[in-house]
Amino acid sequence: MTPIRPLSVALAAGIAVFLALAPVRHRAFVETDPSNPIARIRLESRSLLGLRRPAWGAGVDGAAAWGDSRSGFFLRTAGPSQAHIHAWPGFRQSLSIPGTDGSADALLDEGDRQAFRDWFVAILEQQVEAPSPAWEPAQRDCAGLLRFAFREALAVHTADWRLRVAFSDGAPGQDPSPAFATAWRRGFPTPEGPRPFAKGAFLRQLSCLPLGRDLALAKPGDLLFFARGGARAQPDHAMAFVRPDVDGAPVLLYHTGPEGSGSSRKPGEVRRARLDDLMHHPDPDFRPLPENPAFLGLFRWRVLAEAASEPLPPRS
Repeated sequence: MTPIRPLSVALAAGIAVFLALAPVRHRAFVETDPSNPIARIRLESRSLLGLRRPAWGAGVDGAAAWGDSRSGFFLRTAGPSQAHIHAWPGFRQSLSIPGTDGSADALLDEGDRQAFRDWFVAILEQQVEAPSPAWEPAQRDCAGLLRFAFREALAVHTADWRLRVAFSDGAPGQDPSPAFATAWRRGFPTPEGPRPFAKGAFLRQLSCLPLGRDLALAKPGDLLFFARGGARAQPDHAMAFVRPDVDGAPVLLYHTGPEGSGSSRKPGEVRRARLDDLMHHPDPDFRPLPENPAFLGLFRWRVLAEAASEPLPPRS
C-alpha cells in the first residue's frame, strides 16, 4: 500500500512551483519611432527564481491601447500622453509617451501631393494590362497592389525605372520632390515599426485617414476598404479610385487575390469596376453602401491629407 503523502510536503511543492512560474517582478519600457504613429509598451516580467514569464492581469490605463503582456501593448501617439501600466500582484508604473502624429508629411506642397496622386493612379492603371515584373508574385493581392503602386509613385521615374517596372505610358506629371514623404520611403507604419510589408488592416489603420462614407468626396487615389466578419472572418479587401470613365463616372481598380486552391489555384487579376456597377455587386458585402456593415468607408493616404486625423481603432 502506497503511503499517503504528508500535506505539508505537497503544500511546499506547490509553493515551489508557484514561485518558479508566477511573474512577480516587472519593468515597463516604451518604444517609439519618429516615423511610426504607433508606440509599443513592453513589459519585462520575471518570477522570484528569475524565469521570464508573461505578466498576469496586465493592462494600460489612461490611454487607448491594445495588445497583451506577451507581444506588448500598442497605442497611437497623436500627441504627448501618459500611460499607466499595471500587473499582478500590485505593480504600477507611469510612462510618458511622446507625440509622433506624422502630420508633417501631410503639410507639404500641394504640387507634391498631386504628383504622388498622379503617379499612384497611373501605376495602378498599368497593372490592368499586365502585372509589372517588379511587383513580386507573392504579393499580388489587393493590399499588395496598393503597396506596390505607393512605393513606385515615390520613386525617381528615370529611364532605368521605366525599364524595371515596364512602365510604357507617358509621364502623368512631375515627380514628387525628394523632400516629400521622406519618412514613408522607409516603409509603412506597423506596430513593429516601419516595414516594406504591411497587411491591409495596418494600411487602413495606420497609413490612411478615414473620410467617412460619402463617396462624393472621393478623388483618384483614394481607397475603399471592406471587411467581412462573422464566425469565419475574412481579411480586409481594398479598392482604389482611378481616373473616371469617358462619361465621367467614377472607376475603381482592385486585385481579386488568388482564387481557388490546390492544383486549380489561380493567381487572380487586376480588374476595373465602375462605381455604379459596384453598388450592385453580386456579393452584397462588396457594395459600398452605408447600410453594409462590411463596408468600412472611404480612406485617403496620410501623405495626401491636408491635416492629420486620428486613424480608426483596430478591429477586435
